[in-house]
Amino acid sequence: MEIRIVHIDDDEITRDMLTLAIKREGWLLFSYPYARVKLVPLEQIRPDLIILDFALHDGGEGWEFLQFLKMDDATAKIPIMVITTPFRLSADIKAYLLTRYIKILHKPFDRDMFVPLISKTLTEASQRSLIFSGDPTLPILLVDDDEDFRDTIANVLRLEGYRVVTAYNGQVALDTISRADYSLILLDIDTPIMNGYQFLSAYDRQLRPHTPVIIASGETDIQSHVLPSFVVDVLSKPYLIKKLLNLVEKYAQPV
Repeated sequence: MEIRIVHIDDDEITRDMLTLAIKREGWLLFSYPYARVKLVPLEQIRPDLIILDFALHDGGEGWEFLQFLKMDDATAKIPIMVITTPFRLSADIKAYLLTRYIKILHKPFDRDMFVPLISKTLTEASQRSLIFSGDPTLPILLVDDDEDFRDTIANVLRLEGYRVVTAYNGQVALDTISRADYSLILLDIDTPIMNGYQFLSAYDRQLRPHTPVIIASGETDIQSHVLPSFVVDVLSKPYLIKKLLNLVEKYAQPV
């Protein structure tokens, strides 16, 4: 069967370069800028591999499109290769992405290694079946003032099929939960304006059912504080993504 590869990149020069390399292998390539690619035609192509070019922390089209691919049943199992500029990524996050058939290739890369990497990715994908969680849930509220950390965790959760709303301190979180319901709150303690303890105290005084809260913090003395009963667990930073996902799966309630 003919190998079909979709390459999405706004850089025309890079698209042309990869087109030549891929077509030499006899593979069928569909190349698009982000403005021209749509999910429905992509579903009809039924690619064996999708190559995306984007920066992990720019909050732009790349991450958004990756999330669309993951949440759509027709494309959720397709392996994805992300080409991006170098960035700091923990070994835990890298391992997580690999379990989702998402490989990271940093620019500039060795062109001679590009085609073998594609071949390896296609072989691995043919040997395993990847199933994503798609159960509908209420959104998760993620409260953390570290923008890079907040964006990374939010993107991991979105890749797992969860909807995520973020807040950078306790006051914003209080305002947010007054307007909508959430399945789970992931709370950092050390936030400006209103810290996590102040948020918990204010939230505890509200006369309504409370959403489960998981505290995630680098502080070591959290257990010495008297915590409300709706605090269901405490994660010490840095923590394993697998442990976080297990807790989210346990406490995030379906709609």
